[in-house]
Amino acid sequence: MNKISRPPYNDAAAISALAENARVISHPHLQASVKYILQNYKQYVSAEGNAFIVSPVKLSADVGCFLKKHYSAPPKDLQYISEMRRESRYLGCPMCGSMLSGTLDHLLPKNSYPEFSVFSQNLVQACQCNSLRSEVLMGVANERVLHPYFDECLSERLIGAGFEDLGRSPKVSIKVSVSSAHRNYSAICFHLKEVVLKTGILGYMIRQWSNFVRKPSLVVRSLEKNPASLSELECALLKERALIDDARDGKNTWDSVFLSGLLDPPVLLWIYNSLHFAGRIEDGPLV
Repeated sequence: MNKISRPPYNDAAAISALAENARVISHPHLQASVKYILQNYKQYVSAEGNAFIVSPVKLSADVGCFLKKHYSAPPKDLQYISEMRRESRYLGCPMCGSMLSGTLDHLLPKNSYPEFSVFSQNLVQACQCNSLRSEVLMGVANERVLHPYFDECLSERLIGAGFEDLGRSPKVSIKVSVSSAHRNYSAICFHLKEVVLKTGILGYMIRQWSNFVRKPSLVVRSLEKNPASLSELECALLKERALIDDARDGKNTWDSVFLSGLLDPPVLLWIYNSLHFAGRIEDGPLV
């Protein structure tokens, strides 16, 4: 989960050029639909990709099919799609916060919104959460999938790990960190349920906990040495989280989510007491 910059491509020029390109399969069928597609591109941006506001264009089945084929095999006029695919290979996933990527996700699904099949503002780098979400988009009221290009709340710290029954194998959950009064609270909860929790995030939290308990410096480098106080431990965790946030340009990557869970006061106290347990060597196991 992360707010990222909108693509810099000129979609209006691209779709207009595509419509005039006599060498592609959509010619001349696309020409009659271009003005409606362009209108909906403007509507999409104005609505900030909010599916509750964006109304689909009624395209012919043939035109919708052509656009989806152009997404799968982009012609020269749509080379930005190939560029976005290449770049996504080494970028993290702004949809769920994992460090994986490699695909493009149609935030508004192309089967329901074929007019946005090749619209760069609707294409978001993603990992396997793309296929795991499938075409889930909205719930009731304000429940919806968040949009990494438009939802500013994705710049905030929205989720954190929850650890209970602390020890070698605690109970692990992912919790919303913001108040229920937050203007996007319903959307954040929906996104957590329908996107983030369908991934391997819980398994990742369990693995990180296992690493941390076995050797704390594997997760927090400064814990090679025991902190002298509870506040010093808190500062070490905050510093590690800030470094990760900075390196990955976001506050809801899986490693940041894990560290947020360690900062929960009961967990923080358990860690401190475990670090200073009688007979424990520095950077040795916590249990």
